[in-house]
Amino acid sequence: MFEILLLIAAVTAIVSYARARGGNPWVWGVLAGVGYLVVPIVVVFVAAITGVYRHPTREQSQFWFFVVAIAWIALLAFCARFLLGLKRSRPGGMWSCPHCKYLSQPCAVICEACRQPYGTNAPPAP
Repeated sequence: MFEILLLIAAVTAIVSYARARGGNPWVWGVLAGVGYLVVPIVVVFVAAITGVYRHPTREQSQFWFFVVAIAWIALLAFCARFLLGLKRSRPGGMWSCPHCKYLSQPCAVICEACRQPYGTNAPPAP
């Protein structure tokens, strides 16, 4: 049960970073959730087929399944936080959107409310 709660928290954080950095939150959420299950199965299966991992016990298989799953989530979190939106201009701290005046987080390169990129000019006054 604790593992499921941690997975939900991690996927939520990845989706939040992806949304703030200009990525598609659905794609990143699916990559995190489905990848958490599929990537370890593929890695353990390939390791068993290639002979790298001969005659594993149940405890060893569970351990490596968990390690690979956590590594997958950590890799996605790193990519969503540091690599996504890398070429966009970044704020130095909390910033107020010139379009909607929403106060966005320092990691956000796109306004969290109106989806306008950081550094765009304010709309003309009516």
